[in-house]
Amino acid sequence: MMTGTARSEPPERQDVTLKKVAYLYAEGEAQKRIAGMLSLSPSMVSRLVDQARQSGLLEETVTCKLAAEEQMRLRGELYGSDSLLKKLKDVAYADGVASLTQLQIVPTGLEIKGDPSWDQAVVMFGRKAAAYCLDLIRQSEVFGVTYGRTLAALANGLAELSATPAKTRAPVVCVPLWGEPLSPWEKPKSSVFRDPAKLSSSGLAAAMHRILNEGTPQGSERTPTRQPLCLDFVPAFRPEHYPEEKFNAVLEFACSVSSYGDIFPVPDDWLDGAITGAGRARSGRQSKGQVTIQEGKRPLIDHLDGILTSVGSKDQPGRFWSGEFFRQGDIDLSKLRRGAFGDLGGAFIVNPTANKADREYVMAVNERWTGVKETHFRRCAVRARENSLPGVTVLAVGAVRAEIVLQCVKRGLVNHLVLDSDCAEKLGSLL
Repeated sequence: MMTGTARSEPPERQDVTLKKVAYLYAEGEAQKRIAGMLSLSPSMVSRLVDQARQSGLLEETVTCKLAAEEQMRLRGELYGSDSLLKKLKDVAYADGVASLTQLQIVPTGLEIKGDPSWDQAVVMFGRKAAAYCLDLIRQSEVFGVTYGRTLAALANGLAELSATPAKTRAPVVCVPLWGEPLSPWEKPKSSVFRDPAKLSSSGLAAAMHRILNEGTPQGSERTPTRQPLCLDFVPAFRPEHYPEEKFNAVLEFACSVSSYGDIFPVPDDWLDGAITGAGRARSGRQSKGQVTIQEGKRPLIDHLDGILTSVGSKDQPGRFWSGEFFRQGDIDLSKLRRGAFGDLGGAFIVNPTANKADREYVMAVNERWTGVKETHFRRCAVRARENSLPGVTVLAVGAVRAEIVLQCVKRGLVNHLVLDSDCAEKLGSLL
């Protein structure tokens, strides 16, 4: 191993070390971290970065000029993605529910020490993950979107990608999978993500619809594209104190003013009044003048080619797992944290080792959720595995999310993992 200088090594070894330094530096890694990863002194790393610039491997814009195949190879070698993927597949096979096929590690080069640095890391992560996720979206006609900052950062990254002609070869339908909070949004704690509406599932689906379909020829045999689907007026959950019968009336009304009845299964009579001005009823009808749902393709939740989602950790206060949002839903956070590992796109993943009362409490909360559930993720993942579709893509930033990522993999809920290096490193330590 090298400790200070590369000059005593054979030329071919020096060349390999130079490529590794160039790749890691272009990925945004700090020189101090590169030194630790490659067992070099910081001064040697600094000299090698300068040498990479002079040789043309690095430009001043910090873009690595290595071939894409070489970058992929180095990513697997330096971040251990191939090794980690194999371990995760082994764990999944042991549980008999293996769906995971790909793992992408996206280094941000930022150390997460609190909300401000977390937001910066998420923005960088979204920008770097965009190209990989776009390749998956291009394989889809219909894909679902959950909610949150990680997906908002991804949407921003997709918007920054320059592609001519349109970003997708054919129009894609972006399906929101989560309703709206019952309470007013709390004052944003983030200096980056200041508009809560842009973090909602409907807001993100609308944003991605615009980004992905700009300039795309409209219409396909399966899902002619018009305006984005939405879940406006759909409460994200039923408060515990609110009678189920009355709440169902709210959902029935939502079918007439949103896309809820097209996305999720509902009684047939809930759709009787959901007729557009053109007079099209349930069979092949338009959803509020938006996307024409072909016969046999409703509910869309059962026909998704893919889902983009993030995960939430019970150990990260100040995010989804706290605040006025849960208080309005009569949700006991202490019971939820004891009975669940975290959530996958809002679906709480039950901890089988928790006591019976806490497990049952989490399951009861899941039943009150109006959006995507664990069974939907599993069906999408299995369908993808059997039909070579993108399936469920989970994006996660930060070591705190490693545990919930692992549990989702074990349950066969994930086809593609996109992680930052902190999450990947922590995940490796759990295996």
